[in-house]
Amino acid sequence: MRFMKFSIMLICFILLSSCREEILEFTEHPETGKLYINSTPKGAEIFLNDNRLWKNTPDSLLDIKAGVYSVKLRLIGYPEERVLINVQAGKKNFVDVNFTNF
Repeated sequence: MRFMKFSIMLICFILLSSCREEILEFTEHPETGKLYINSTPKGAEIFLNDNRLWKNTPDSLLDIKAGVYSVKLRLIGYPEERVLINVQAGKKNFVDVNFTNF
């Protein structure tokens, strides 16, 4: 009986020690960011690098590659507004244009 208990304990010890693994930590390096675009009044057409997105404010681009972009907003009755924005990876980035100041 003692031999059996010893054998079971030895097998458990070997199994437990062989399952031991080193924990690896991975640092996430996102390559995209989020861009939230708003205007007052709302409803301005959104252009990104002079390409019409067929979206109107308020709207968002949730998976945009990090980098510098030109955001142009066009609203009838107001001069168009252009903003340069540096979209940072893993962050929320905001463009907010107030057309009523013109």
